[in-house]
Amino acid sequence: MITLYSGLVVRQPLVDTVIPAFESATGIPVLATFEPTTKLLERIGAGERPDLVLGVSSSVHDLADSGVVDRGAIADIAVSAVGFARLPHSSAPVDDSADAFLAYLLAARAVAYTLSGASGLHFMDVLRRRGLLERIDERAVRFESGLTAEAVVDGRADVAVQQVSELRSVAGPHLVEPIPHDLQAYARFAIGARTGAPDAAMDFARSLSGASAQEAFAAAGLSRP
Repeated sequence: MITLYSGLVVRQPLVDTVIPAFESATGIPVLATFEPTTKLLERIGAGERPDLVLGVSSSVHDLADSGVVDRGAIADIAVSAVGFARLPHSSAPVDDSADAFLAYLLAARAVAYTLSGASGLHFMDVLRRRGLLERIDERAVRFESGLTAEAVVDGRADVAVQQVSELRSVAGPHLVEPIPHDLQAYARFAIGARTGAPDAAMDFARSLSGASAQEAFAAAGLSRP
């Protein structure tokens, strides 16, 4: 069995396509744990040692600095953009400018975002620099972790902000678009293997750069690194 700690950004393509294909071809099960990279780092910091870690590229390289991950077994596999989700019948920003998007958030009944993970930390930083964080938080739906578009689908929020692929992975009638370029943060994600990981884990890691996995990532809204 291969143990994998992975960020939520690639959960849908891994669960729906990549892991089943690998297990079918090899007969080797992949036990995957999906949480924001920050949460995964907490678990690893507490002593847990999965065979593979898939998360924000800089964090995976930091694990190599501390000897947890083999530096020679790290590969960037995808790039993600931050997006927002809304219901199809709901209002949209008047244009694609940063000012219009921020005004749209202020006019929303509630905005959902996550307190962990690359997109949530970036979103809070954007709002803080614009002096808007406290105003948004007066009626925000804040997730410790998980998929923020669930709050749009179930009616708790008008708008949800997260990585595009994470927003798309939620079932239900919602639209997903990238946030304006001036507010954007493009995150690179990498796969890393612990020192001494089994050959099967290395094979799985290499498969994520292959055509089949990359097609699954693209369908989920991720770009090639």
